[in-house]
Amino acid sequence: MENKISKHITLDTVRLIANSDYIISANSDLFKNDIDTTTGEIRSIEFNSRFHESITPFKLYILANNQTRKLTLEFSSKLLLGDYPKLISRDTFGQCLRNIEKLGICSLDIDRIIENGYFNKLHITKDVELELTPEVLDRLNLCTGNYRRYKWVRYENNAILFSKNVKSNDCKEEISIYNKAKEIQLSKNKPFLNQTNAAETIKEYFNEKTRFEVKLETTRKIKKELGIEDTSINRVLSLDKNVVLTQFDKIFSDSSMVNETLSINNITDYGLFCAIRYHKGNMQGVEQEVKDFNIYGIASRGAYNRQMQKVKKMAKSWSNQEMGRDNAISQIRELLHG
Repeated sequence: MENKISKHITLDTVRLIANSDYIISANSDLFKNDIDTTTGEIRSIEFNSRFHESITPFKLYILANNQTRKLTLEFSSKLLLGDYPKLISRDTFGQCLRNIEKLGICSLDIDRIIENGYFNKLHITKDVELELTPEVLDRLNLCTGNYRRYKWVRYENNAILFSKNVKSNDCKEEISIYNKAKEIQLSKNKPFLNQTNAAETIKEYFNEKTRFEVKLETTRKIKKELGIEDTSINRVLSLDKNVVLTQFDKIFSDSSMVNETLSINNITDYGLFCAIRYHKGNMQGVEQEVKDFNIYGIASRGAYNRQMQKVKKMAKSWSNQEMGRDNAISQIRELLHG
């Protein structure tokens, strides 16, 4: 399956708001009604894919609120079925809405949704030709520019999530990186693949591909990261801003800045090196273990910071030695640049 790299923004998941009048009819067997017991009027109708997995083995949520006159639509790019690798974009957005109708769920005023709707959730996504090996994951661990600001969670040898250590959704920054070839073959995706009638083609397309995904989950966050004043559907889908690369650059530093080769000259250096290897480059893990042992008191903060800088420098030098002069971070940047 050929999937040309689009210059416009591509998405895996979206949530949009439009007018409830834009849902023209709904399959009463699939929608749950919220009825006012006093008047007998239908306050809202709701479809949730979790309760209809035989029809929609993928994310699809529809809520039409007759009181607020709002229609909420949330769906993933799996709604494209056989065209799933194309992701949600300016070229495929209408196809997503038409596929809802083809599934017999409801009828929609597609043109008016596209013209007047706006997004309040975006998962911006890029799939690139990269085999996400354990060595590449280790490299990413070691090249987090500010390990105190960004934490990471690694899921076996298939995925890694980097996120800014904050609570507010408007300030949250994260990027998830995972082996798409392995993820698409998980048992949870089998019903979806069977429905597409293109399972082998889709799996072949994702072979040796890595997915990078940035989640923007509030309207304010979307405006800030995309540099726009409104989140209308046409406005967002016409953008060519490379949000994934921008977020990648915020988190990762280029290890080529460290030119020194790994040097272990004494037992202290060896101990630091063993700590780095034990934690697989997780600088937060090294730092926390040092704190747990109470090696440095409050009055020794300067010495502690100098030692952690030495640990970080050694970790990057080790990474350079292990992977030669092949700079994985620069290569990934080139791939994300497209």
